[in-house]
Amino acid sequence: MDHFSIARDLYRTIDISLICNGIGVLGFMFYMASYTLVTFQRIDSRGLLFFCLNTMAATFVLVSLTQNFNLASALIQIVWIGLGTIAIGTRLSRRVVTT
Repeated sequence: MDHFSIARDLYRTIDISLICNGIGVLGFMFYMASYTLVTFQRIDSRGLLFFCLNTMAATFVLVSLTQNFNLASALIQIVWIGLGTIAIGTRLSRRVVTT
C-alpha cells in the first residue's frame, strides 16, 4: 500500500461537502454573533470588530457555496466581503494616521 492509496482512501472518507457546509454554519454563527453584539450594544456597528466578523462570516458562507451554489447568495457574500474589506482598510488606515 503506497502513500497515494492511503491519501485516496482518506479523501473518500472525508466528505468535502460536509466540511463546506460546516464552514457555512460557522459563517452563519459569525453573522449572528456580530448582529447580536450590536443589538445589545457590546460592540459598535461602525467599529473594526463588527466589520471583521461580518467579512469572515461572508467568506465562510461563500466557501459553503462552492458545494451548494446559489448565484444570488454568492453575489451577496462577494459584495459583503468587498465592503467589509474596504471598511477594515479604512479603519486600520485611520489608526495608523492618528497614532
